[in-house]
Amino acid sequence: MSRSTEEIMLEWLYWHHAVEYMKQDIPKVESAELRFPFFAGWVLRQIGSQAYAKEQEAAKELRENKIRILKEKLDQGELFVIWSYRGNSDIFRIHERKLRTEVQKRIDELMMKVTKS
Repeated sequence: MSRSTEEIMLEWLYWHHAVEYMKQDIPKVESAELRFPFFAGWVLRQIGSQAYAKEQEAAKELRENKIRILKEKLDQGELFVIWSYRGNSDIFRIHERKLRTEVQKRIDELMMKVTKS
C-alpha cells in the first residue's frame, strides 16, 4: 500500500524530533545523580541509535519520493513545516503537544524492542 506524501513527511518529522529529544535527554540522564547512570545512559543511547536509523530510513523515503523539507518553525506551541513536492510547496502545522505524543509512541515502540532483546 502506497503512502501519501503527507504521511511520508510526517514519518520523517516524528523520527527527526525523536532524535532531537534524545540528543537533549542523554546528557541530562548521564549527568543526573542516579544509582546506575551508566545503564540509563546506555539504554537511551541504544534507543537513540535506533531512532536515528529510523530517521535515516524516513529521510531516504523523502528523497526517493522527491519530497523536500524546506523549513521548520515552532511558534506559540505549534510546529510549522514548509515542504515541497513536485515543485509545489505546502505548509503543515501540528500542535507541539500532538507532536510530542506521536514521538513518544515511537520511542515506546523502540523501548519495547530494546528491553525484549
